[in-house]
Amino acid sequence: MRFPAGFPMANCVSRLPRFAQSRKAHLHKARQTARFLSIFAYTILIFFVDGFLFLGFLAVNIAAMIAAKVTPGKALQYLRSFLPFVLLAAVVNVALGYGEDAVNLSVRLVLICNITQCYKKVVSADDLADAIAILFSPLKVFNVEGKDLGLVVCISLAFIPVLRRDFNQIRTALRARGMKVTASTMKYLLKPFFIGILQRTNEISQAIRTKGYDG
Repeated sequence: MRFPAGFPMANCVSRLPRFAQSRKAHLHKARQTARFLSIFAYTILIFFVDGFLFLGFLAVNIAAMIAAKVTPGKALQYLRSFLPFVLLAAVVNVALGYGEDAVNLSVRLVLICNITQCYKKVVSADDLADAIAILFSPLKVFNVEGKDLGLVVCISLAFIPVLRRDFNQIRTALRARGMKVTASTMKYLLKPFFIGILQRTNEISQAIRTKGYDG
């Protein structure tokens, strides 16, 4: 059925696709916010559960791995990056005489690393930034914009692999020149690394201003 151009119903019908698209975007942001809150609650509550409740958290990890299509091999490979911190926490607890607590803490940290990996597989940096912007939107009363915090998180997440690559390139260049990376030669590694950070920070700042961001 077609309506005349000036008929009110014609304007309503023409707005339906935009309304559906807007509603879909809002639902997507709400879903991502719920996921973020779930992960946040998980990382806190897992330190306060034992027995059958802990088995429930373990089941959540298994279900998350299946949903995110994370294989045990990929999970172990991801865990290797955090293994030194897990071992350090265990050693500190053992040194303080809390051997049983060391095992419990290590297992929980491993599960947190695993659930974080699954979360990263299904959520992009933009989705995470939107979720943080929504959660911190009440801070407007203190003149703090949630979208600014979301932008900071988004840039930080994009920055991590770049910094890792720069660090590895500098270390490889030093080794190619026959220089071993020790405590005494660390300055030759850190100086160009931090200079690169400042340069990239300046580039990002200029790019943001060029695009007219008023945050």
